[in-house]
Amino acid sequence: MTSEAQTYGGLIRVDTDGDSAPEVLGRVPLGAGQSSGGVAEADLQNLLFHYPQTLPLAAIDLAYAGAVPICRELSLPAGYADALYINRLGRITLAEFKLWRNPQARREVIGQILDYAKDLASWGYEDLQRQVSLALGKSGNVLYDLVNERHPELNESEFVDNVSRHLRRGEFLLLIIGDGIQEGAANIVDFVQRYSGLHFNLAMIEAALYRDAANHLIVQPRVLARTEIVQRFVVDGGQVTDVSAGDDEQERETLSEQEAENLRFWTAVLRGFSFADTTVDVPIPVKDSTLYVRVRNSGYGDWALCFDGYVRRDNDEIGCFLMSRRDQTRAVRIFDEQLELLDELGEEMHDNSLEFWQSGSGRRRIGFRRQGGLSFMAGSEESADFQDAVAWMREHLNRLVSTLHPRLQAMLAGER
Repeated sequence: MTSEAQTYGGLIRVDTDGDSAPEVLGRVPLGAGQSSGGVAEADLQNLLFHYPQTLPLAAIDLAYAGAVPICRELSLPAGYADALYINRLGRITLAEFKLWRNPQARREVIGQILDYAKDLASWGYEDLQRQVSLALGKSGNVLYDLVNERHPELNESEFVDNVSRHLRRGEFLLLIIGDGIQEGAANIVDFVQRYSGLHFNLAMIEAALYRDAANHLIVQPRVLARTEIVQRFVVDGGQVTDVSAGDDEQERETLSEQEAENLRFWTAVLRGFSFADTTVDVPIPVKDSTLYVRVRNSGYGDWALCFDGYVRRDNDEIGCFLMSRRDQTRAVRIFDEQLELLDELGEEMHDNSLEFWQSGSGRRRIGFRRQGGLSFMAGSEESADFQDAVAWMREHLNRLVSTLHPRLQAMLAGER
């Protein structure tokens, strides 16, 4: 967590030719009526949206520099995000513009933008493209087209891949931009980082406004507080975290012993791994006991149907399974059809250990389980037990996903 706790003096306009005396510029209130010398909130929003180069993005995280304005009022399940930007690297920035009336309002807008990021992380490229097209009233690959206007050399397929990867990993820069974030704002960001468990790149920016005697408006955005930890996540059923490339050792230092064991296991399982069904994205190694693989086109941001790999220490078990969200009727119906074909699916997978079971909370599973001997988790990666467990998980996760995923896609396409 980094806090920019500078105390700024007023701006002084100096005539270097010496024809006039220096002028101390007065601070302009945001949200006050123009008749009283203020600036409308909507005017500032439009200014900062159309001129993102005025935002100190490079000072927050260089990876998000060069942002291109995409749309205002992006519709998400949790509401409407004020502004969306994307740069040529496919890095996504979400911004909320708010007046700071009281500490409660500040906490609410932080919760709001975190909800937006949570929704965004459940989307694929097609979902984001669709909502941007709706916001702008344009068709085609609007995301790429807008960025390509600024960067003609941009390769479309690489751009789409980059945006898709950042969505999947939950890699976003979240900006909260206000007129005057009072003392204690940094503590709020610190609170989010320490207690929420959702560590995004998040920054608070104060947009200080000044006006000179010639009635010119001067905008000075400045970073007041920012987080430095990026943590990936997935909506529903659990949190998926990612270890950034090159940061493995630093991340491990902050993990509990159990989290470190989980991360080591999933890293070994996914090292050089690919599904036989190459249309399925290989997930990122996580520190959690559960690994998630989403089912494209299943609804609810591609998480209405989901494949899970898991390690359960309470009953000494590892396994993988298909599940459906209980509040998604189409997903439940498709799951039920797979359940009716359980024996047939086992034959197709050449594995009669495929089974159906329910969790303690009544959630239904179709998959594989292996009990006994989780001591390998704390052992050496070179040990026979560890390698055997890794091989079992790789084989059965691939068998389950690569057999069922094409079936699910055909059924989902038939129900559109």
